[in-house]
Amino acid sequence: MDAMKVSEIFESLQGEGPLMGRPMLFIRMAGCNLSCEWCDTKYAWEGGNAMDTGQLVDIISSSELEYVCWTGGEPLLQADEIIKVIKRTMHKRHCLETNGTMPIPYGHFEHVVASPKDLCEDPPVNADFYKFVLDGDASEFEDVDNYAKDHSIEREKVFIQPKCSESYDALEAGRRFWELCVKYGFSLSPRLHIIYFGSKRGV
Repeated sequence: MDAMKVSEIFESLQGEGPLMGRPMLFIRMAGCNLSCEWCDTKYAWEGGNAMDTGQLVDIISSSELEYVCWTGGEPLLQADEIIKVIKRTMHKRHCLETNGTMPIPYGHFEHVVASPKDLCEDPPVNADFYKFVLDGDASEFEDVDNYAKDHSIEREKVFIQPKCSESYDALEAGRRFWELCVKYGFSLSPRLHIIYFGSKRGV
């Protein structure tokens, strides 16, 4: 039995990044190797429910949704177990959301979205998209622009996301981010679930 720590499992629409608006089965793994002050899923940093790989295979297989999103916390803390599940559910399209601090297993995920927290570090080499969580200051956009240039990251792979956990904050941030995203050629990731549901879990 391969024990895994899972914070929550739910079906919803993707609220962020390149697949925004698409229905998915979300599997939020427990545990994280960072402690970002602005994190809106701090409840996933520790604890979680013990599940074995077979249980997750059954849940994934029983879902009628095509996409599975592995998120956290930091899901790659349990990479070996996740890969075992993926190998038994290859009929699904698996996506990964990671903070980018750990090696990304190549060839197991259809989409990998990395969210670098330290722009002084090199980005993951095999991420498909990059999501940057910002306050909205113009200097932050310039920092991301320089980071993308330094690491040859194409503009269409860069998504900018506001630090927020409530609807009114997300809307206000979106208005501030709008022109800066246009200026730098970045995509805006407005966090649909926050806009519509605030800090509610399981959406």
